[in-house]
Amino acid sequence: MLVKVIDHKGKERFINAAFIKSIAAKGEDQTEIEVSGWAVKVRVNQLPDHVAAIVNAALPGNLDALLATEAEQQQQNESTAIIAVIG
Repeated sequence: MLVKVIDHKGKERFINAAFIKSIAAKGEDQTEIEVSGWAVKVRVNQLPDHVAAIVNAALPGNLDALLATEAEQQQQNESTAIIAVIG
């Protein structure tokens, strides 16, 4: 699920496709990628349609199952932390 992009400054970045919030055109031939939890957007020298196709290909076929699994894992981690504080 990690997508490799090269930003407009030439720096390689690996982004988890499940955490991409938006893809927007920036100028004629650049795209901004907004990632959940990141303070800044990543700008790449590719068209938005191309970036979207790469991101879509990286996502699992059943994203709902993935999100449910991650939510369950987070809930278990919180429960473990509470038990550790109480115990």
